[in-house]
Amino acid sequence: MHPLARTVRAVPLALALALAACNGGTKKSCPAGQTDCGGTCVDLQSSTIHCGACLHACAAGAACTAGACACPAGQIPCAGRCVDPATDAANCGACGHACGPGTCAGGACACAAGATACPGAKPECVDLQVNPAHCGACDVACGQPAPDCAAGSCTCSPPRTACGAVCTDLRIDATNCGACGTVCPLTNDVCLGGGCQCPDALPDVCPVTGSPQTCVSLALDERNCGTCGHACAAGQTCVDGTCACPAGKVVCGTGSAAVCTDLLTDAANCGTCGTACAPGTACTGGRCLCPAGAPLACGGACCPGTGCCESGTACQTPHENGFGQTYYDCGALDEHTQAQAVLAALAWSATGTTYDGNTVCGTFCLCRETGTQAAVWCYAGSPMKGLATVSNVGSCAIAACPFAGGVAWH
Repeated sequence: MHPLARTVRAVPLALALALAACNGGTKKSCPAGQTDCGGTCVDLQSSTIHCGACLHACAAGAACTAGACACPAGQIPCAGRCVDPATDAANCGACGHACGPGTCAGGACACAAGATACPGAKPECVDLQVNPAHCGACDVACGQPAPDCAAGSCTCSPPRTACGAVCTDLRIDATNCGACGTVCPLTNDVCLGGGCQCPDALPDVCPVTGSPQTCVSLALDERNCGTCGHACAAGQTCVDGTCACPAGKVVCGTGSAAVCTDLLTDAANCGTCGTACAPGTACTGGRCLCPAGAPLACGGACCPGTGCCESGTACQTPHENGFGQTYYDCGALDEHTQAQAVLAALAWSATGTTYDGNTVCGTFCLCRETGTQAAVWCYAGSPMKGLATVSNVGSCAIAACPFAGGVAWH
């Protein structure tokens, strides 16, 4: 094997072994007296990071002796570090006992000039001029309505002023605007600089029935558009003080009933305001139209068929021709007239030849042939009235008659 090939193969193996050692995949063999802590051999008796056990770190400044952390003589562990309680002003005499404005000597706080020693479970140095827990004297705590301490007295710190039981800023408080108890009169005005005024976005004032006046924008408010009380119609917006419907819509109706509508599609205002479409019709392109399945408008209703009855006020009657097709006329069901037999035949087949009254089935029967089939309908005057039959023959001359085995038609 070429020497370079052996070198190339050895590199991945060495890398894999190194990664395994870093990841703790292989337990490291350490000298006597040392322990493997995350791939590093350490002496648990003296390591400040692994003192007595892996990852058991000593406080800052402490040493590890015989597997135990210990601060230098005269110091104690406090918040992760060694401190001298005899001189540390933040931990004077005990961990966490802060002197405040002063120094620590011999484990006792020595207050700086201007500070006073206030007794307690943990004596501390305080400035009686500004400390709200010791204002003017030890243990004199400030609270409402004067929670702040200034010049040794409980008060409200500027720019706040005491109003009743609270400290407030008279420059911006809408319930104490400019002076205690001065409430801004409008429903949504604000206090700025000690004076009540409408915000910039609502610069105008309009009265509100039964309540205080309110700040509005006459340029944009649909309830007060251009002038107070001028409400836009439903669907309109107020633009520069003028009510306007969206593009393609117009206002129909007046007063509270006014609304923006599309005359091309609104069934209540089809083509023109107030023109309502009949039930069942739809407004399409500004015209009231019946659906495709019932395209005729007869007396306010949409009807199927070929026309209207009763001078255009009623729908035609649907009839069954006995073979699954429907025909329409203005006659009643089960009349079985010659004219109805003709319509029944045409509904059965739009193409073919009709023979009426001179068929093998008698004078009052009608036959229609298509070249492959022939169907017979017998009408009033025939003993087979109301019966029909179809034969798979191409000529009415040999077609079967309904007799008792025919199907009913209406």
